[in-house]
Amino acid sequence: MLARVPLLRILAPFIVGILLTNAAVIDGTVAIIAIATTMCVPYAIARMLRKNPLSLIKMRPLLSGCVMASALLAGWLAASVAIPAPTDTSVINGKSVIARIDEISNNDFSTSLQATLESCPENHAALPDKIPISVIIKANDYSLQEGDLISFTSCLTRIRSLGNPEEFDYARYMRHKGILYTQTLEADSYGKVGESDNIFTYSRSIQRHIANTIINSGMNPDTQRFLCTILLGESSYLEPETRFYYSKAGISHILALSGLHMGIIAGILFLLLKPLCYVGLHKVRIIIVIPLLIAYLFITGMAPSAVRSAIMAVFVFTAWLLHRQNSSLNALAASALVILAASPYALYDVGFQLSFAAVLTILLFYNKLMTVSPRRKVLYYWMSSLSLTTIATLGTAVISAYYFHVIPLLAIVSNIIVLPLLPAYLCLALLHTALLLAGMEVAEFSFLLDQGATAIDFVAASISDLPFSSVTQVSISTTTLALFMVLYVTIAAWVYKKKYAYAMASLAIILAICVTELAEFISAPRSGLVIQNDYASTPIIYFTGDECTAWCPDDSIDIDKFNRNNMGFLSHYRLNAAKQADGISSKSEFIEPPFAYIEGKRLAVISNTRWRHYRAIKPIEIDYLVITKSYYGNIADLLDTFKPDSIILSGGIYSDKNDSYLTELHSMTIPFHDLHADGAIFTYTPF
Repeated sequence: MLARVPLLRILAPFIVGILLTNAAVIDGTVAIIAIATTMCVPYAIARMLRKNPLSLIKMRPLLSGCVMASALLAGWLAASVAIPAPTDTSVINGKSVIARIDEISNNDFSTSLQATLESCPENHAALPDKIPISVIIKANDYSLQEGDLISFTSCLTRIRSLGNPEEFDYARYMRHKGILYTQTLEADSYGKVGESDNIFTYSRSIQRHIANTIINSGMNPDTQRFLCTILLGESSYLEPETRFYYSKAGISHILALSGLHMGIIAGILFLLLKPLCYVGLHKVRIIIVIPLLIAYLFITGMAPSAVRSAIMAVFVFTAWLLHRQNSSLNALAASALVILAASPYALYDVGFQLSFAAVLTILLFYNKLMTVSPRRKVLYYWMSSLSLTTIATLGTAVISAYYFHVIPLLAIVSNIIVLPLLPAYLCLALLHTALLLAGMEVAEFSFLLDQGATAIDFVAASISDLPFSSVTQVSISTTTLALFMVLYVTIAAWVYKKKYAYAMASLAIILAICVTELAEFISAPRSGLVIQNDYASTPIIYFTGDECTAWCPDDSIDIDKFNRNNMGFLSHYRLNAAKQADGISSKSEFIEPPFAYIEGKRLAVISNTRWRHYRAIKPIEIDYLVITKSYYGNIADLLDTFKPDSIILSGGIYSDKNDSYLTELHSMTIPFHDLHADGAIFTYTPF
């Protein structure tokens, strides 16, 4: 394998170096000296043994080891340098700053920005370096565009994850994007002061112009959102429910601008340029396709997934152009190396992992599985689609289950139906979009695109509704995921080498996976109580066995959305979808707001003034006194009625009121827990 893919000797240790950053950050000077030393060793050995070829051959393992060590150090250094450095925000907070907008996303009632702090006019020395930040505007501002400069008073805070069990680590996700700080702005607390375009903001403005053109067309709104998603990578237009049932049906990959779309578009371009082959200009066709793909990448806003796919396609096409033997795997490794060298933390991006896993498994196993002769065109077309779908699905199933907790059992069926239609649909969509940009809308094209989008949506919805379409709430540990990756390698080695040792190694890894999952299952708690940290409310979850209940005493709750947001928690603890409870009474649980008795804990949740109706000869002893955003009084007023062991401040309390509560609590002797600062409370009974 290494002989066929020589760049794997560099890529694999480079990835290991990136992973080592999780344990320690390497000093730049030390890394550069170490890399220079390890690179000089092969040169010195080659010089010493240049007159003794046999000895030089014997030293090849050492030479290869030096190259791999250098690659490891390079990956370690690249990831260490890419870690964003903390900033002393105290020197700029309270001062007026100017930021350039890099990305915009309009939500239901707010606008999310990724911006870069450019300057601090009041004190230029306070902001020596540009700082990437996240900004939330409490309104929808459709006048803002990428490249705009806005001015506001700085009040940066460090991005934190909510601290709920098994939640998506948002702080880590943003850190991998180079962003450590965030700020929330009121609708009238900022102003536009100019523009500062670069290649990325210009690309995004073109993407937004095309998206607006599609949205203003006469097609159905659902079709408009679907086209913006599959052509431009603007997935924010889709509803979460739509993405969820596409995922259950196993065709969510068509909603991401990835290698599939780049491959289809490249295929369309190759077909359009087919006449060049009739005059012997085969290479010219490839030379023309490469810049056209780059141009398409530019008009789609240069999304990370599209950039990865374009780089991969360019390397593969260049390898074909140069007629390199066994080049596809090497081109894949080269594209991964380029992407990771430029952005080491792309390694942790699920899109990166899925894209390369799918392409890698196709390159490894497609020729082994596809045995139908190309001369039988119809059969070859359908078998090719079936083979590609099967291989890509199996290659990405474990990664999808790890991140999305879903294994689509009928993915092959849905892909066999949808994928053959997708090239024709994309071709028509591209043509119609080009006509729309030219000011022409062909009613027949709009009708066909509407019908096609409806058909694809119908397939996804129908298959996802089948009771056996998918296995949901799947939990796979990081250890199990790593073991599966090793398993894929040993299976590939066994398929190509046909050695008994690889087969036995595969069986041993399967046994290790089973033991790991059994240990996870045995160690899982049988019951528990979680007081979640949330920005808007105070959700309380409790579970026994596989039954889970959600209670939100200070706000209404969309239970379906709640279950989607807590899929990681439900999957990890092997729980059924949570049921909503506003009031319940049983042998083990009691809920009658503001009181509750759950999992042996006595709670009083103060969400309004109804607690004033409860009076006792002496204060009521409770374990947790939970203060929510709906309470506006002082904590001291509650202590005549309640005697808590601990006071809990909800994460939904506004910051100024929360600070007031903290000042009050610090003057008391009662223990307290600030959910916003300290994360969720999770108590459970071990198995």
